[in-house]
Amino acid sequence: MFVVACGGNSDEDQITEVIQTSVKSTDPADCTKLQTAQFLQQTEFAVGPDALKQCQDNAANTADNPDSVDVKDIKVDGTNATANVTFHGGTFDGSTITVALIKDGDQWKLDKITAIPTFDVQAFIRNFSDQLIAQGKTPQSVISCLTNAIGKVGPDQLKQVLISGDSSQLTALFAPCRT
Repeated sequence: MFVVACGGNSDEDQITEVIQTSVKSTDPADCTKLQTAQFLQQTEFAVGPDALKQCQDNAANTADNPDSVDVKDIKVDGTNATANVTFHGGTFDGSTITVALIKDGDQWKLDKITAIPTFDVQAFIRNFSDQLIAQGKTPQSVISCLTNAIGKVGPDQLKQVLISGDSSQLTALFAPCRT
């Protein structure tokens, strides 16, 4: 992807670039350059420095990265913005999430996921399972239990868990799979 480095880019262009770079980045520095602490805590299901460490440790793992994303419906209000991001490939394949961004100096940063207006639950389950299988660290019986647990909750509850960033909600979702 070609990126123009001059300061003439519109806010919309900068926001699109931040989102596209963030979802495909393998650079641990992007965890703080392109994302706020709030966003890290929400997406990593961890708090404080643990969220940053998880992001940095996982940066090189591209297994759940989408092939591409479409960024649409960008709305800018001063130093705040929102955008809809549709995923093609990866864990959220076929789904659209709404993200809020803030401008920190001259840099737009992802601040939080506010909604999941379109959610392909079956693709999510399939891709989640494929990732665990590819990692080769989780027994098949546990993978089956985890994917069954996800499948048993309704899409609205699953969206709420994903948006919450609350590890206790995630733990509760997978409680039947504890050994």
